[in-house]
Amino acid sequence: MHDEFLQSKRRTNTESVTQELERLRSDLGELNLWIGDKKSGMCLEDWEEKGRRCEGYLLMIQYRLQHLMAQNKRSRSEAEWLDSN
Repeated sequence: MHDEFLQSKRRTNTESVTQELERLRSDLGELNLWIGDKKSGMCLEDWEEKGRRCEGYLLMIQYRLQHLMAQNKRSRSEAEWLDSN
């Protein structure tokens, strides 16, 4: 009975991690599309405006990547904890 419970827990955990990875891939895909849109829009701007926008965009990208890395690390920690129990 206990072994069945652990197997069920691991299976649920594996499914949860798989869903989280798919969500992260989707988030990175959306980020890539957003970058492309912003890059194409900047072609029409003067250099000063481009500089201001670039700095802001880079800060947003940096924040988003840090957020995704923290989520990924948290998901891995949870998966390792569940596998060990």
